[in-house]
Amino acid sequence: MILEPIKPRVLGMRMIPNVAPDLARDLKLAPHQRSLGLITCTSDDALYAALDHATKAAEVDVVYAKSFYAGSAHASGPLSGEVIGILAAPDPETVSSGLQACLRYLDTTAWFYSADESGRLAFFPHVIPSVGRYLAGVAGVEPGTPMAYLIAPPIEATMGLDAALKVADVQMKVFYAPPSETNFAGGLLVGTIDAVQAAAAAFQDAVIDMTTRPQLLTPLPDVDCLAARFGQTAARKGSNGPARYRILESGLELDAKPEGYTHLFDNLSLVPKAHPVIRFRGQLDLLQAHVLDVQVSALLDGWPDVAKDLDDVLRYLREVMGAEVLGRTMPEPVVAGFTADELHRLSHNTMRFLGVGWVLPDASMGLTVVKLNLLRAWCRQLEIAATDAFGVQSHLTTDNRDRLLHGLNRLSNAIYVMVCRTVAKVSKRRQVEASGPNRTGMT
Repeated sequence: MILEPIKPRVLGMRMIPNVAPDLARDLKLAPHQRSLGLITCTSDDALYAALDHATKAAEVDVVYAKSFYAGSAHASGPLSGEVIGILAAPDPETVSSGLQACLRYLDTTAWFYSADESGRLAFFPHVIPSVGRYLAGVAGVEPGTPMAYLIAPPIEATMGLDAALKVADVQMKVFYAPPSETNFAGGLLVGTIDAVQAAAAAFQDAVIDMTTRPQLLTPLPDVDCLAARFGQTAARKGSNGPARYRILESGLELDAKPEGYTHLFDNLSLVPKAHPVIRFRGQLDLLQAHVLDVQVSALLDGWPDVAKDLDDVLRYLREVMGAEVLGRTMPEPVVAGFTADELHRLSHNTMRFLGVGWVLPDASMGLTVVKLNLLRAWCRQLEIAATDAFGVQSHLTTDNRDRLLHGLNRLSNAIYVMVCRTVAKVSKRRQVEASGPNRTGMT
């Protein structure tokens, strides 16, 4: 499953309370570093991050850390894994504290993740809010610097690093060129915490996208390749008649629809299935499904008025779908009789108009409130998808694009108003139940 954690396993761990002088010499230990902690693990990058964490939790230093060639699947022995790390400190107690911190970090934080459904492709989109002395030294930065530690197989890592470096104001301090000892690649990127988080997210998206579309050429398909596989040459056109399909971006005419493409409007406007407009349509379809789900819950909970108001939401979304595909004028949301501007005012002063302050939904408010809040969140996702699809160039007119983005923003206001109104109704219902004759057991 995609983004399934692949947790590291510690295979061997021992302490040397008082290291032999010759070993200390060859490990280049400082005079005060008399005790060592040794650890092997199935995941090299997870262990490197955990060793770094140990330097923040205890007065230990990482004096040796090395990956083994070919990775854990080809280890030299059952306790080897793919990496060994050595911590050093003046005494065994400090080394023990460092090892414990390392183990906790491996158990709770430093994980690879699956990038595909089969779980065969693993990657490491790891964010360290404040690096310790070890990785700070590796990257040549000050301890406490936020870092994105990004690792994946070679081509996925290269695509991911490019995306990460473009999406945020980050610097790549270390580039692990392919192949590393374990045949992976990656880099250490630094910046503000927001920047490294954005970089890691972009890296993750690029790696996952690579697994789903491994041979996609962007921004345009390879015309010769597609023509050879699916199309008709110019020489054939005269005898075979016009082609049945056409790639929108390149204008390439084809006899068969290639896999990975779908209709933007018709056979003559094929686009990749990951095209921003297709993503928007998918989010729009998903939001309608969620509306129906909340309506069922509202009816079961005894809130038919909520279900009726959601009819207005569903109607608006379906009108948006028709307007986007057919070029009609984009509608404006009207929910429960309130216009878009009225919904905006209501959502920003719920105490005055609805008798309810700012609502942070929780499970005690009931299933309908929880699902309405989920619907509000999905509405935000649709708004983001619309911005991606129609923010720069699209088939929408400027007026229709603006009406769409404004309408979706007001729709999330409308659903928040519904959350507040339902919370108020739930509270009133409970007050009535508490003050009824059954409260004392008397009739």
